[in-house]
Order: sequence, then C-alpha cells, then structure tokens
Amino acid sequence: MKRLVIDASTLVSGITGSRSESPPCLIYDAVSEMSVEAVICPRLLDEIERGLRKPYFRALIEEQEIAEAVSIIRDAGMMLDDPADPPAVLRDPEDDYLVALAREADAEAIVTGDRDLLDHDDLKPPAVDARAACKLLALIE
Repeated sequence: MKRLVIDASTLVSGITGSRSESPPCLIYDAVSEMSVEAVICPRLLDEIERGLRKPYFRALIEEQEIAEAVSIIRDAGMMLDDPADPPAVLRDPEDDYLVALAREADAEAIVTGDRDLLDHDDLKPPAVDARAACKLLALIE
C-alpha cells in the first residue's frame, strides 16, 4: 500500500467532483476504500473542512456530506500530530507543514496541484499531481 500526503485542495476537488473518473475523485475513492494510506493531521483536516465550506463548494455539497467526507478521511487516514515548527522549505511557508508531515510519515509523495510544491527541485519526498498519483496507485494507465 502506498503512503501519501494528499493536500486539501486535491481532496476537496475529489469530494465535490462531478466526474467520477477524474484523478482527484479517483484519489478520494482510494482513500475512502483504504487502498492508499493517506497521512493526515488536524491542520489538514481543518483545511479540507474549510475548503468544503467555501461558497463555491457549498453549492455542490450538503452539510451532512461535508461531515461524512471529513469523517471518512479521518477514519481512513494515518493520523499524526500537526508538525511543530516545520523547517522552511517552500516559497509559501503555509505549505511547509505538508513537507514535514510527509517526511515524518515516510510518505512516498505529496499529492498536490500547487505549483510551489510541484516546481520545487529535489523535494523529498517528491510532489506529484493527481494524475501522476493515480498512475502511481495503478488507478489509471
């Protein structure tokens, strides 16, 4: 089983996605089916919940569905504490916790659409987009 840190925007896109074959939807399904070990922490869960409550997504998802999706991720994921004082690695210090979380959990990759992570040379573990993660998980060819 692959161990991945999946950022909030990828999971929010997967939860609210209308095309079940889209990479974010496939990744969310893999998390909910526990065929991937998603590394999570309270901060990441909070970001997911806040993202689902934004006006754009509120038109796509009911309150009960938000609570259910967050519960699924919490129950299916490998819960760690929020990284304390993560080292500065990225241009956006708000995302440094994802790198610290991935390193602490010995994750294989960070799944994101964020160019700050994707364009970072020699990031360990590497950042991959949702499509590449689906290939890594053998969800698509």
